[in-house]
Amino acid sequence: MGSLCSRAGEPAPESPAAEFRSRSALLLTDAVFNKYDKDGNGELDVKELSALMADAFPEQPLTQEELKVMMQALDLNQDGKVGANELRAFLRCYDPKSHHIKTKTALIIIDAQNDFITGTLANPYNGQQIVPIINGLRDKVDLVVISYDWHPEEHCSFVESANAGKIAMLDEPKTFEPFTMITLKGDADRPEHQQMLYPRHAVQDTWGGKCHEDLVLKDTDKVIYKGTKPNIDSYSAFFDNCKANDTGLLEMLQSAGVTDVYCAGLVFDICVKSTALHGAELGFNMLVIHDACKPLSDAQVEPTKAVLASAGVDVLSVDEAVGKLSARKDRTLKEFMSGIRRLKPAKRIHREMDSMSSHALLAGPDTNPGKTNTFF
Repeated sequence: MGSLCSRAGEPAPESPAAEFRSRSALLLTDAVFNKYDKDGNGELDVKELSALMADAFPEQPLTQEELKVMMQALDLNQDGKVGANELRAFLRCYDPKSHHIKTKTALIIIDAQNDFITGTLANPYNGQQIVPIINGLRDKVDLVVISYDWHPEEHCSFVESANAGKIAMLDEPKTFEPFTMITLKGDADRPEHQQMLYPRHAVQDTWGGKCHEDLVLKDTDKVIYKGTKPNIDSYSAFFDNCKANDTGLLEMLQSAGVTDVYCAGLVFDICVKSTALHGAELGFNMLVIHDACKPLSDAQVEPTKAVLASAGVDVLSVDEAVGKLSARKDRTLKEFMSGIRRLKPAKRIHREMDSMSSHALLAGPDTNPGKTNTFF
């Protein structure tokens, strides 16, 4: 193949691989589409992607099966094509000099807020114990993201809102108890689905919504807010419970070139689990630091670990996480592919949970909708 993007009057590079070694990710994306997008439709099919990968990794040729897995990994919207944004996310991680995938790490601190530690939804397992552990991890990663549960005063997850008749639900009006499962009516923003009712918590711009006073926060931290709409809840730091709206976390991580995402915070068996599963679906190397988390139900710790492991998510201790972060290295393409293969079950596992209400259902001993879970 000739030059990827030679300009008039410029000498052509010695080879396509030389062009990969000389271009930034953004410029290379434009160049790649000019050269490899043979049909000019602004996307790469598997044949076009094969030609690109042969030039990007000349010493690490892919088998057809590996190419298929790579296509699935890069094709974030699963339309059978690789678009510009999808390719750009990959190229940000690609080191053209070594032909390796650069490792960049992020720590997502999930819901380490007052209401979940000492407030209206105080964790029963001394949630404040994880705060110094999380603080000790901050400086070992490239990027820190603070995830806030951030609800309006009236929200579909609040038992107070349900009892005030301010939630559109299929259930007959009555006095609901906290930790009862209801069924929300479908609307333009969500399908019909189940929702756990909790005491009012993490209300926007209140003490309960603030992070614990001992949690270290810095101006360089990135911040995302979830559960901001009154009619739909969000356990995951990536999407709401119906995956109808995203929080901006995906774009945030992609823009920073993050490959490895460490999760810590509250609670292990609901919001941390959901975040890790969504991250795995999206192709990130997800790692959950179990002793930097606290569960909603101690009985669900081992089942949650099993679900995460089956989705290719690493569940590890703080010491193990620190060891990985200290010894991290770039990955070869083959190592990158191996990691992608581990994540393939994540989407199926999440889909089989029907809706994100399943995360809450599994967290309590009573999993029958309409009954009260008394695990606090």
